[in-house]
Amino acid sequence: MTAENSRMKEVFVLVGVIAAGKSYIGRLIENYFDVPFFEYEDIFVEEQKRHPEDFLKLAEPLAEKAIFEFLGRKGRICFENTMVRPYALEILRKLQQISDVRIIYVDTPIELARRRLQQRPKSTHVRWTKEELDRIYAGIKRVDLDYDIVVDNAYSSDEVIRRSLQELMSERVWHDDCVEISFRGQKLKFDSWSGANLTPYDMEYQPWRASFHKENLGYLRHYDLKLGDVVIDAGGYEGTFSIYAAKAVGETGRVIVFEPDTENCRKLEANIRLNGLTNVIIVNKALWSEDKTLKFNNKHTAGASFFFNASPHAVEMSAVSIDNELERLGISKVDFIKMDIEGSEIRAIEGAKKALMNNAVNLAVASYHIISGEETSTGVEAVLQRFGYEAVTEFPQHKTTYGFKR
Repeated sequence: MTAENSRMKEVFVLVGVIAAGKSYIGRLIENYFDVPFFEYEDIFVEEQKRHPEDFLKLAEPLAEKAIFEFLGRKGRICFENTMVRPYALEILRKLQQISDVRIIYVDTPIELARRRLQQRPKSTHVRWTKEELDRIYAGIKRVDLDYDIVVDNAYSSDEVIRRSLQELMSERVWHDDCVEISFRGQKLKFDSWSGANLTPYDMEYQPWRASFHKENLGYLRHYDLKLGDVVIDAGGYEGTFSIYAAKAVGETGRVIVFEPDTENCRKLEANIRLNGLTNVIIVNKALWSEDKTLKFNNKHTAGASFFFNASPHAVEMSAVSIDNELERLGISKVDFIKMDIEGSEIRAIEGAKKALMNNAVNLAVASYHIISGEETSTGVEAVLQRFGYEAVTEFPQHKTTYGFKR
């Protein structure tokens, strides 16, 4: 595989009502950031001339083919779409399986869009009526898309728009061997060796997805890491949180990462090396309330778990308690615990009693897992309260229970 083929393809989709100025923003993106803007409206214009009654149905497969061919040639593409028709959402779904897709909402008041629609040349644009424009505008409001950024294209200057786009464009920078992510002032690198062959499931969890920011911001919703902090990352996966934590706490701090899955741990180690970090301790063990051997679903994804042991991926795995492992490491101070361990959170917190009682620990615990028919948030809250902590469950990116010392 060549370096060019191994790099993740990049897609920027401009969404907004007809005449919102999406093409204008697309040309700014091309001029400022060297992402080619693909204008394919002429496909629809030609079909409307030939078949005015059903031009959309005829033009849509042609547009889809043109978009994917352009992306295949260029590796990067910016294009516009209202996203109100099923074909567009299907294109988006397919692109998300093979590309790093970022969605930009171009916000323009409907009144301004109507005026622009009247002024633009009909020979180069699809002809829409005011009533169709209003229906599309209403349709956009019902489309459930997770926009990466909203751009005000009503009265903002080009410079203001450029600055708002700059953060998005520099958020993830693809190199031949890694992707560099900017997060809270830190530059974080992640190995991108598998970027060309990701499944939709992988894409949801890979560190270069937009969810990287939202999930990590969710964990840090009530606590800012400080220099010298000792952090436990329970469920390190490939380092999506622990690499930022290690940079945030600095050389005087420490991050202890628990990651039991063998393949995830290998990628975690590679990413730690890639960032040149020396303050991270990787523990290739699972967490439980005590030290014991359990059946573990070693499936090499973010969903590796003790549960669903009927899986062919289940193996014998050493599980440890946080208290026992910290004692073996000679560590007594703990400032922050981030935990997402696929349903084992309650047991793992029970195994951290000494650390929690002897420190004022801040916790952010993923608590959306369903165990024995119940979400784990209830049990997580109960065990934290038993140890003298306040506990509150909120829903930033996913359901998360936060703990604070009373």
